[in-house]
Amino acid sequence: MKLCYSPDEITATKGDLIEFRRCHFFRMLTYYHFAVYTDDCEANQIQTNQPVGDRYTVGVDSPRLFFFTRIVEKTVRNLCNVHGCRVNNLEEAAEERGLRPFRPDVIVERAREFLREDRLIFYHVLTQNCEHFATKCRYGEAFSLQVSDCCPAPFTFVFRLCSAVRDVCYSRRRPEVYILGRTIDEVRQNEENMIDI
Repeated sequence: MKLCYSPDEITATKGDLIEFRRCHFFRMLTYYHFAVYTDDCEANQIQTNQPVGDRYTVGVDSPRLFFFTRIVEKTVRNLCNVHGCRVNNLEEAAEERGLRPFRPDVIVERAREFLREDRLIFYHVLTQNCEHFATKCRYGEAFSLQVSDCCPAPFTFVFRLCSAVRDVCYSRRRPEVYILGRTIDEVRQNEENMIDI
């Protein structure tokens, strides 16, 4: 079992991924909710004695009708329940994929860019969930260990294909609904343009 802590016991820095333990169905099913930690404890600790639990994260909200969600800002304490939370940057999985994290301020800006959009986005537990959002912000590529651990590769491929078809069909009818990958790619392109200037 992974060791989890109360909101004020964890030590997190800006750009870290915070993993919140969740249990459902009489504690038979355990899964983890992910969010991007956007406050810098060390920098802000000098000014205030605000505990980590009262600092902010950006992540995917609970899906509406299992299809749509928003990117929201909530405190660590707000997201944490009796099961606890911990910092989990999924570094080993990222290294296996050849990914390196962005700088902390870039990770936070990528997450907050979605927050500023304030639009509905597609949600799919196997292809576009909270872990996909968090890893896309930190590493530039979305992946989910929870999905890869519980779902065989052929099923994941079929779900991704169905999800892509749904995204294309729905985005033509409802252009105000943004697809997760498209908006993050736009943010990434804007960052590259800023570097070139």
